[in-house]
Amino acid sequence: MKNELAREITDFLIEARLDLSVDFLSIAMNTSKTSLKEIKWLFASGNRNNRYQKIVLQVGKGIAGIVWKTGRPMAVTNLKNEMNGTLEEYPIAITENLISILAIPILIDQEVMAIFLGGYRKETQLEKTKLEQLEKISTELAPKLIQFINGKDNLDELIH
Repeated sequence: MKNELAREITDFLIEARLDLSVDFLSIAMNTSKTSLKEIKWLFASGNRNNRYQKIVLQVGKGIAGIVWKTGRPMAVTNLKNEMNGTLEEYPIAITENLISILAIPILIDQEVMAIFLGGYRKETQLEKTKLEQLEKISTELAPKLIQFINGKDNLDELIH
C-alpha cells in the first residue's frame, strides 16, 4: 500500500509535468519526527538524477525552505540574476540545472504540508496562468499527500 501510494504520487507528477510543460516537477515535505522541520524533496518527475533526494533543508533555507517559511508562492524567471546570495543557497536549482522556477506551498488548515515546485532548465517568462495551473494541480494532489502523511512510518522507507 505504501509503495503503491508513492508510485501513484510519482505517476501523478509525471502526468502533471507534461500538462504544465515544465522540465522538472517535485514535492518537498517535512521528514522530521521532531518539532524541528527537516525538508526533503521526496517525489520528482523530469529529474536528471537522484541527487535531489539527498538535499536536506531547514525552514527559511533554499527554495522549499523559503516558501515553507513564508507560506507564499515564489516565482523566479532567472535564479542567477534575481535571487540574493549565490546559487549554492538553492541546491535543487544546481542539482537539476534549473533557471526559472515556480514554487507554491500546499496548505492544510492554513499550515504548510508540502512544497510543490516546477522548474525550467532554460529561462522562461512565467505567466500568472502557469502559477494558477500549478495551484489547481496541487489541490488535486493534496488528498494523496494527506494519505501519504497519515501513514507517517512510510517516510522512513522513502528517505533511508
